[in-house]
Amino acid sequence: MNKLHDKVALVTGAASGIGAGIARRFIADGATVMLTDINDAAGAALADELGPRAAYLPLDVREEGAWQAAIAEVERRWGRLDILVNNAGISFPAHIEAATLEDWRKHMRVHGEGTFLGCKYGVASMKKRGGGAIVNVSSVESIRPGPLFVAYGAAKAAQDAVTKTVALHCGEQGYKIRCNSVHPAATRTPNLQQYLDASADPARLEAIYAGMQPLNRIAEVAEIAAAVAFLASDEASFMTGHQMYVDGGVLAKPYPAGEGA
Repeated sequence: MNKLHDKVALVTGAASGIGAGIARRFIADGATVMLTDINDAAGAALADELGPRAAYLPLDVREEGAWQAAIAEVERRWGRLDILVNNAGISFPAHIEAATLEDWRKHMRVHGEGTFLGCKYGVASMKKRGGGAIVNVSSVESIRPGPLFVAYGAAKAAQDAVTKTVALHCGEQGYKIRCNSVHPAATRTPNLQQYLDASADPARLEAIYAGMQPLNRIAEVAEIAAAVAFLASDEASFMTGHQMYVDGGVLAKPYPAGEGA
């Protein structure tokens, strides 16, 4: 479990959910990790729990100056940045008739602009040391968006485009920086739990979520974190521009009759 030994990582949205799971997995795999988030209390508490190879730094991924400061702090503390995980995200459902322009802009700023800024300053740091790995946590909604996620699906698709263009550019420039994305389906996170808790019949709603996956269950955070850890490691040294589906088979299913292209 030391495949990330001596690597320095920065993980956004690390205070809870998938981001916290990624931070835990990275520490278990031997990395030193800068956890970042806008939930300072939870982020700092988790960093304390994870021990001396973890630290916490506030980071609003929408702000360019915050990104510059965060990367500079990682370099100051540990001398370099080897791994960047763009995981911070928001999601609230709305179809095209209900979604507002503000909904659209909020999603685009976090997923689109946040990933753009992270990759921009991550690449600038990594190329100084001769390589690195970027993993962007996307979603199945970027590939097959549902009608209730017009803003979220589009923002995740923008994130995917950034992933591929960064992978191509870094390859063409010989930077030895890989950039890949992970695409989870429904995952047992605090955000999903809120939907379940608000339901009149949480068990029935969970069964509906589980039934969307051919494996007939909701993913666990550790399963998503394992995929991220693999792509961040040297074991994935010939993978870049790749979309890894951790979706229980969702994207392998054909569209129902009358749907799709």
